[in-house]
Amino acid sequence: MDELDRKLLEALRDEGRISFRELAHQFDVSSQTISDRIVKMMEKKIIKGFTVVVDQAEIGYPITFVVELDVDLTKMEEVQEELSAYQELYQIHVVTGDHDILALGVAKDITHLYEIVEKRISNIAGIKATKTLLSLKIVKEVPKVMV
Repeated sequence: MDELDRKLLEALRDEGRISFRELAHQFDVSSQTISDRIVKMMEKKIIKGFTVVVDQAEIGYPITFVVELDVDLTKMEEVQEELSAYQELYQIHVVTGDHDILALGVAKDITHLYEIVEKRISNIAGIKATKTLLSLKIVKEVPKVMV
């Protein structure tokens, strides 16, 4: 990756809908150069895809939460697979420290959160314990790009 690739990633992070023509003009290169660079970064899995950032509260999911999970390590893969199927969970991390997995998600209301954590996640074979944290306010939320 060179400086142009880094600048492209930063520009796409800030505005994913920017056209190749606009990028070419911004960086004083051809549209074909922009296209070739982006295709190459996609092939190398540097760019995983393009998406939309949605305000979850505006579409009926105002509660953001984190569940810390203690897992029977012999069931770790099965737990990860089952958690990955839950549409309310948008990130799942295997972590070091006091817990084994952190799952970040959204819920419609407290009843929905209870259903997700207590009736679904807690009943996955291999889950030993859960601890749920509620987000009071999202201070920063941007796509991850370190350029």
